[in-house]
Amino acid sequence: MKIDKKVMTIAGLDYAVSIWGSGKIIFALHGFSESSSTWQKLSLTGYKIVAIDLLGHGSSAKPDPLAPYKLDQVLSDLHLLFTQFADGKPFSLLGYSMGGRLALRYCLTYPSAPVDKLILESTGPGIFSISDREKRQFTDEELAQKILLNGSEWFANFWGNLSLFNSQKKLSVKIQKEIWQRRANNSPLALAQTLRGTGQGQLDYIGDKISLVNPEILYLSGDLDEKYSNIAKEIFTPNSNVTWIPVAGSGHNIHLENPSLYQKILEEFLA
Repeated sequence: MKIDKKVMTIAGLDYAVSIWGSGKIIFALHGFSESSSTWQKLSLTGYKIVAIDLLGHGSSAKPDPLAPYKLDQVLSDLHLLFTQFADGKPFSLLGYSMGGRLALRYCLTYPSAPVDKLILESTGPGIFSISDREKRQFTDEELAQKILLNGSEWFANFWGNLSLFNSQKKLSVKIQKEIWQRRANNSPLALAQTLRGTGQGQLDYIGDKISLVNPEILYLSGDLDEKYSNIAKEIFTPNSNVTWIPVAGSGHNIHLENPSLYQKILEEFLA
C-alpha cells in the first residue's frame, strides 16, 4: 500500500499527514501518545484515508508553550486543515479515544462543516461531575510531572500497563513493540502539554449535546472494555443519531485488536 506523506502548515505550526486509498475523504485522528501510523492497517473501499499526526505527536509540531494545545486552538487548527484539504467537499471523521473526543467536539463547534459521517471508537463525552473533573485535572498534572521527570520510555511502560490496555497483551509481540515504540518516541514536554491542554480533566461534559451533532454517528466499543461500553449504553445510545456496535473480543483499541472486523463494520456504515 502506497502512503503519501505531506506536511501542512496551519497557524504557523506543521502538521504531518499520511494519505492512502482513493475516493471520498475520511480524516482519522489517533489517541493520546499514538500517531497516524496506528491506522496503517486500515483500508476502506471508496475512501481516501487522511491520517493526521495531532499536535505534539508523531512528526507534527511540538511547541513548548501551552496555548497551542488548548482545545479551542486545536479545533481551529483542525478546521483549517480539514477545510484546506477537503476544499469544500463532504468528508467523514474517524476518531479513537482522544481523537474521538476531538472529532465529537469539532462537530459541535463547527456545525456547518461538511461532515457526513462521524465514527467514534472508545470515546468519552467528558466527565460529568465537576469535582471528578477537578480530580482528573490533578491526576493528569501529576502524570505530566512524572513524564517530565522520568521521560517517554518510562511513560510507555506505565501507559501500556494500565488495566484499560490489558487486552493488548494478546497481540503479537511485534505489534506490542510497535505500540510501545510509538509511545516511547514522544516528546515528554509535548505529552505533558497535551494533558494540560486537552486532557479529560480539561474538557467540559458534552453528553447532553450528542443529539445536536449533525452527522450520523457510529459508536464502537470493545465488549472487553466495560467503561466505554457503559458510556455507549448510558450516554450515546439514547440519541437517535447514534448507532452503537459492541465489538466482540476487543478491548479499548479495536482497530489494532480486531482490524478485519473493524474494517468490515466501517465499510458497512460508510457505504
